Amino acid sequence: MPLNVISNMCFSCIAAVILSGGTYATAETFGPPKTSLRLVGQLGTAARVVDQSSDIAATELRFSPSLSAQGRIEWQNADGRQIYLDPGITVNLFPSQTDLNEARLSLFGEYRFNLTPERDKQIRLRTGIERLNRFPDERFIRYTAQGALRVRHARGRSSIYTLRYRYRDQNEANSFDGFDQNELFGSVRYAWAPPQGRVEQIAVTPYFDLRDAEGQNFSYDEFGIRVQSRYRLRSDVTLNASARAFVRDYKDVFSAVFPIERNDTRTAFEVELRKAYSPDTAFFAAVGWETNRSNIPVRDYQGVTLRFGIEVTLR
Repeated sequence: MPLNVISNMCFSCIAAVILSGGTYATAETFGPPKTSLRLVGQLGTAARVVDQSSDIAATELRFSPSLSAQGRIEWQNADGRQIYLDPGITVNLFPSQTDLNEARLSLFGEYRFNLTPERDKQIRLRTGIERLNRFPDERFIRYTAQGALRVRHARGRSSIYTLRYRYRDQNEANSFDGFDQNELFGSVRYAWAPPQGRVEQIAVTPYFDLRDAEGQNFSYDEFGIRVQSRYRLRSDVTLNASARAFVRDYKDVFSAVFPIERNDTRTAFEVELRKAYSPDTAFFAAVGWETNRSNIPVRDYQGVTLRFGIEVTLR
C-alpha cells in the first residue's frame, strides 16, 4: 500500500475521532469529556544496539532513566460508546552513550462500541501515528490501524482478539536504508479472575508478529506468548509477575561479517512490587531476567533487568 495512502488514512481517522469527539461531547447522548494525564518516571534497564568499536555494534542491556506523559480525553454515552484521544510523549536517556537518547511522540484515536445490549461483546477501533527522534534527528514515523474484539465470559473471564497493521517509514538520511517495513500483528488475550483467594487476575496471550521490510535482512516472523498475573498482598500493595518467550526467524543473511540468516529465541520474566499511596499515586520496583539466544554472536545477550519509579495520574 502506498505510503501517501496510509498516511492520509491515518490522519483522516484521527481527525474524524477528534471532530466526532467534539461534536458528540455537546450532543445530548454524550456527556462532557473526561481528561487524565498519567506521568511515569523510572530508572531501569533496556536492550539497545550499541557501538563497541569502529566496526562492531552489539546488543546490550543498558541502564536508562525514562520519563513519559500519557494523556487521555474520553467521551462516553449511555449506550456504552466511547471515544478516546490519546496524546503521549516518552523520553529515554542513556548517560553512558548519549547518541542513544530518544524521544517518542504519539497521537492515537480510538472508538469503542458494544455489539449486544448486555455489553458482553465490544469492538475497539484504533488508529494513530508515532514519531521517534534520536536527538536531534528523526529516526522514523509509524502509522497504525488496529481492530479488536473484547468478549466477556462468565465468572470474571474475558478474551480480546486483536489484529493490527503498522507501517514504519524510516528516515534513511538520518539512519540507514532498508528498514521501511509493513508490520502485521495478531494476538488472543485470555484473562480470568479466580473466584477466591488473593490472585486478582491471570492472563495468557499467544501472538504473532510478521514484519516485511524493504531490506530482507530486517524482515522476520515472530511467534510468542506472554503470561501475566496480579496478586493482592494487602489493600494498597500488589505483586505482579510476568513472563514472555518468542522465536524470531529473519529472512536474509545478517551481514557480510556473519553471512547467515539470524535466528533468535528470547525469554524473560519479571516480578514487580507496587505500593499505592493514593488512588492516583503509586511507587513500583521490579527485578527480572532476560535472555536472547541468537546464532549471531553480537545479538546474543543475557542479564538482570531492573525498574523502579513513580506513577502519578492527574484527573
